[in-house]
Amino acid sequence: MLIDNILYINNLYDGTVVDTQCTNPEIILDRELTTKQLLQRRFKTILRSIILILIIIIGFFSLRSIFTPSLEKSKIIIAIAERSRIEDAISASGTVIPAFEQVITSPIKSTVVEVYHQAGEKIAAGSAILKLNKEFVHLELERLEDELKLHQNTKVQLNLALERNRTELQAQHDIKKLSLELLLSKLNQAEHLYGIGAGSKDHLDQARLNLEIARRELVLLENTIENEEKTLKADIREIDLKIGIQEKSIEEIERQLELADIRADRNGVITWVNENIGATIQPGEIVARIADLTSYKVEGRISDIHISRLKLGAPVRVRVNQRDLAGAITGIKPTIKGGTITFYIELAEKTDPNLRSNLRVDVFVITAYKDNIIRVKNGPFVNGPGVQNIFIVVGDKAIRKTVRIGATNLDFVEIENEIGAGDRIIISDMEKYKHLDTIVIRN
Repeated sequence: MLIDNILYINNLYDGTVVDTQCTNPEIILDRELTTKQLLQRRFKTILRSIILILIIIIGFFSLRSIFTPSLEKSKIIIAIAERSRIEDAISASGTVIPAFEQVITSPIKSTVVEVYHQAGEKIAAGSAILKLNKEFVHLELERLEDELKLHQNTKVQLNLALERNRTELQAQHDIKKLSLELLLSKLNQAEHLYGIGAGSKDHLDQARLNLEIARRELVLLENTIENEEKTLKADIREIDLKIGIQEKSIEEIERQLELADIRADRNGVITWVNENIGATIQPGEIVARIADLTSYKVEGRISDIHISRLKLGAPVRVRVNQRDLAGAITGIKPTIKGGTITFYIELAEKTDPNLRSNLRVDVFVITAYKDNIIRVKNGPFVNGPGVQNIFIVVGDKAIRKTVRIGATNLDFVEIENEIGAGDRIIISDMEKYKHLDTIVIRN
């Protein structure tokens, strides 16, 4: 009916319809058309066909745009694959700490008298930090010095006793020797008299007995002299030991008094100081901390399930403000606390300007690596190692590819097949499009 109405309107335009009131286009006067009219009719027929074709084409593309899936480019993240290296790493947490920190402890039991510098202040080597009460230590030093004087006096007395005993016993020894010589002379005389018959046998035996007694008394006296000298010398050695011990005790007290002037050993910044005036301090108790804030290291913490993978010297990457710093593990604490292990990292760039004391950082302990592989930035498109579908961008389309995911870390994933360096890969979440082969990307 629509086409009949179109023909009727055209005939009216050509003048072939005489009855303007006619509603039926079939009522047309039987009149011969001129050549011009025929050409005009043919042109209009062609024009109508062209318009109809255009309408069909436009309708086709309109329907296609309605039913073909598409994505806005602004809603996806695209990364470029590259040929490079990927590291297998385990994640840990860490805290930046000074590479050097002097912990100052009290050498004596005392109280805080005065604080010269507060936490956060810079301090030069040799500067006093706080003052401790040293009165008790001074009293102890005086007591030890008095005891030392007593020991020294005892030694003098022992030396005098040794000399006196030595003199007295030597005199007794000399007298005994003279007596022995006298008795020997009497024995010789008794033997002579007995030989000529002028002396008795009893007198001779008595002379021999007296001589033997004198000899034994001399030997006994010599032994006594030796023992007395040994005893006195042993007493002197004992008192020498006591004097030595006392002198060392005095030296230790003097050293403690010197250390009780709490001073910095090197330039740095005071990170903590005991500011409680009058507080009792026990020997060995920390009273101040001084740090060198020009260089740093990292104290790392990781779950104890990774204990077998921690090795001294293992390479480490420390992420500070989106910048990775290389380092190595230099120490591992042997104890586990709260299910975590503490380890220490020495940085290759200890003075990096991004480092700050107590700054929390991400730590990656590298356990293995692969070179010359295709990798792409990590993202929600990865569901772990193994075979899965991803989308690569070609022109204005995203095309699905089935690939195998290899090694992964927090930053990159390895793609083992189908992808080459330079390919553009959608790394945002494409889970709801995984059943499609192609997706149109709209700008």
